[in-house]
Amino acid sequence: MNKFKTISIVLSMLALVGLNSCDNDEVDSPGAAIVGPGTVYTRISASGSATSLEAALIAATGDLPATLQGTGPFTVFAPTDAAFTALAVALGYETTEEITATEDLLANIDKDLLSQILSYHVVSGNLEASTFSDGTTLTTVLGDDLSVIVTADGDVQLLDATKLDQTNPVSTVTQANNFADNGIVHLIDKVLLPQAAIDALSFDTRPTLLEWAKGTADLSILASAIDKAGLSDAIAALDTARVLAPNNQAFEDLFDALGDDYTSVDDFDNEVEIELLSNILLFHVLPPANESTDLVVGPAITLLEDNLVAVIADGSGFAFGDATAVTASTITADFDAKNGVVDIIDKVLLPQAALDFIALLASDDLATTVINTPQLSTLEEALIATDLVDAFTDALNVQDTTATNFTYFRPATVFAPTDAAFADLFDALGADYTSIASFDTEEEIALLKEILLYHVLASKVVSEDLVAGMVTTVSERDIDIINVIGSSNFVIGDETNDVNANITTSDILARNGVAHIIDKVLLPKSAIDFINAME
Repeated sequence: MNKFKTISIVLSMLALVGLNSCDNDEVDSPGAAIVGPGTVYTRISASGSATSLEAALIAATGDLPATLQGTGPFTVFAPTDAAFTALAVALGYETTEEITATEDLLANIDKDLLSQILSYHVVSGNLEASTFSDGTTLTTVLGDDLSVIVTADGDVQLLDATKLDQTNPVSTVTQANNFADNGIVHLIDKVLLPQAAIDALSFDTRPTLLEWAKGTADLSILASAIDKAGLSDAIAALDTARVLAPNNQAFEDLFDALGDDYTSVDDFDNEVEIELLSNILLFHVLPPANESTDLVVGPAITLLEDNLVAVIADGSGFAFGDATAVTASTITADFDAKNGVVDIIDKVLLPQAALDFIALLASDDLATTVINTPQLSTLEEALIATDLVDAFTDALNVQDTTATNFTYFRPATVFAPTDAAFADLFDALGADYTSIASFDTEEEIALLKEILLYHVLASKVVSEDLVAGMVTTVSERDIDIINVIGSSNFVIGDETNDVNANITTSDILARNGVAHIIDKVLLPKSAIDFINAME
């Protein structure tokens, strides 16, 4: 006998002893206002978003529409049209001009199997959303169980036979408590599959590479890193790959190596850092391999272009080498995913760009570089007098206000005048100017500040990248990069159009840029006008 018919007889007897729905219960749910006469089947027909379910009920064996118009009571979890489309696509059906993916699925699926799938969506009784408890199970009229999850926000979710430790593909109740005369309908966003359907349809329940990361407790930092780097879609779209997945301790070790400013992936919060994090993660994605035995000792290409990971046989399996001298060992190999293989490793692999970044973090910022250079002591005094020390630490003063590790955020170039160059400026200004302390009015300090910012470019330009031509400084005035005829050297011209500044020492690298020491203080037009007004 069809199970729906059996349950209808049983429930009809239960109805005689008063176990009907409690229509007067107060329910806080999106569907509470959708109240009216009719059976659960007519509620499905009238919902407007469950037309695929209605078509499936008609197509399946057992005259399910008639059953759902019986005495009940029935609690029906009704997949939306979008849920049916998702199932059809997952099973390989496509929408064409002639037919939708769902229509194609319903036309080809075994109708007895379809009846079983639909029976898996029905529970005897009249169960309102407020009665569900987290961690409980519901026995469907098919005889198979559903697991119930109630989230902290009160959302009701169901787990079917596709559940795995790594995936838990929940079906969420999107509209609850659509009351009917013979039960209640809850709309859900995923078609529930019993084990029999999974087996018959060869439905692939394996987690994807991304689901492995997000569903494995010891890979939670990796999952956060993928989100932070904006790589979720890229990883999900991989056809097939081997992912070397660093465990949480591996990331903690990386944070320790980066220093006190890094305690989680949240500290990667500017363009430079996020790009670095993305590159590190892409360095862990190798070409496809079915099992670790398919790995070949030697260099392996990665998704990070022009960067190779070394595959090393270590006796019991494989280790992996990066730009450092320390290899990553495999903790657990060959987790099978829909679109590849996952190996959990004990170290975050670092490409050369990451090592360069770590070295950069250990270097001084531009302000400290100036302070530590003996022939730039007058420039140091000028930075202090104009309150530009912080600005030279982050040369454009554009660091994120919530960050503590942005001193390299947007690299700059500073042409740094020597003490002798400042002495020449004092001579040009006259006897009243013998030191930085002589700039003691608001007008003079503002002038000095503009002069200093006239020495800063809003990008890092090392000597080999200098190109002849006019360049706008942070003060929004131009300097002239002039190629010395017959050589590869450059001099710097200012708005005096008179004596140029020679670069006496080039390429003093700093965390947030580069400094070139020059033998003349560059003067913008405002400084020239100031000098002329004194004559």
